Amino acid sequence: NHAASWTRRLFGPKRRGAASADGAGDETGSERTIYVNANPPKSALDRHGRVPQYPANQIRTAKYTVVSFVPKNLFEQFRRAANIYFLFLLILQFIPAVTTGMPGLSALALFTIVLLTMAKDGYEDSKRSASDREANRARAVVLGRGWVNVNKPPAHMLRPRGVLRLVFSDSGAGGSIGGRLSQPVTEAEAEADTEAMDADDTWLETEWRHVHVGDMVLLRDGDAVPADVVVFAASGADDSCFVETKNLDGETNLKTKAAVSLTSHLRSAAQLASFACAISAEAPSTHLYSFKGTVSRLGSGGESDGCEPVSIDNLVLRGSVVRNTQWAAGVVVFTGDETKIMMNGGETPSKRSRIERMMNGQVVTQFCLLFALCLASAVAGGVYYGRGASFQAAFVVDYQKTAAERSAARYGFLTFWTALILYQTVVPISLYVTIEVVKSFQAYFINQDVDMYDAATDRRCVP
Repeated sequence: NHAASWTRRLFGPKRRGAASADGAGDETGSERTIYVNANPPKSALDRHGRVPQYPANQIRTAKYTVVSFVPKNLFEQFRRAANIYFLFLLILQFIPAVTTGMPGLSALALFTIVLLTMAKDGYEDSKRSASDREANRARAVVLGRGWVNVNKPPAHMLRPRGVLRLVFSDSGAGGSIGGRLSQPVTEAEAEADTEAMDADDTWLETEWRHVHVGDMVLLRDGDAVPADVVVFAASGADDSCFVETKNLDGETNLKTKAAVSLTSHLRSAAQLASFACAISAEAPSTHLYSFKGTVSRLGSGGESDGCEPVSIDNLVLRGSVVRNTQWAAGVVVFTGDETKIMMNGGETPSKRSRIERMMNGQVVTQFCLLFALCLASAVAGGVYYGRGASFQAAFVVDYQKTAAERSAARYGFLTFWTALILYQTVVPISLYVTIEVVKSFQAYFINQDVDMYDAATDRRCVP
């Protein structure tokens, strides 16, 4: 529904973890039927008469959004045992009965650690966001100029309104026209169109983020595939095309993808726009080498007039690149976070170095030692405090007058927390400040390293 769509855009999507290519993966969503050049029946609509909602083709690999950055980053930072320890000590120093100095100095050190880490994480994530924008705004060619994608809602339903425009993008609103089909192209008109597939001006150039399930996509030699697409026609021998999948599985050898034989005779944009069919596809899954579906040709009354199974050999995946093929055309079945490459990508992990994990264990060990020292100090203080007024007058500045205030147990309890503050250098906060400063400078030097610069793409290494 629309509420879930806006929530995904605001807080970022949740993706499945990576799976092995042999099929040991997860599934999400549900099976779908995509109608091409034919209005979907009422049984395929929801109770409001709307087509099913599919995720936008806009992707997000960045960990944070504008809204979630501060709380999510603070949560990640305070997973460190040392930060929790320093925060606890800071709170203690604001209690007058146990404080030993100025709490502002301790607060400054802790805030320095948190702000340095937050700035570094924010910079790294801004680079991911820039990479996402570059991918989302890459060029794609879809069938347009009057052709209607019946699986896509009208543009006004995909555009945010009012103040929401400041937070949300209009991904999906551009590109092909969405809505119901009023006057389809007839087969006679299609046969009269003899213009080559890749030269027809019916094709519309748009951005990847505007590609929608059900769109007709034209791919030329060297084009990256914007979504998971079932190949309807191709210029290669035996109606096939070649794709490079090194971005998916690391293999550099070209793979052959065949057009669906039921649609392989289509040789112009007008013929594609007149061929009425329904594509039944399995639920989105992480299986890179598995896909099951069917393509059914529809008659004038919407009845099935022939059916053919579709497999992974007919599906080109997002992230693939078309090679040694003049053109290929097909229909988008999965977009955005439901594409196989994104489902296998998983969420961007939180980077925790080995030294950080090792220091977490050391902090716990040192805190146990600190606890023993504070307990010994509290017991000794309580014992000597209870010996009489002579000790109290000599060693306790603020000597209490009443008997209740001269309780040895109370003095020992307060001594424990005071000792915790006095012995806090057992876990030195200056060490953590130094480490964060060093990590920030290391990240800068890595980013500026000439040997890690790629001149072909004009990109620097992002640590």
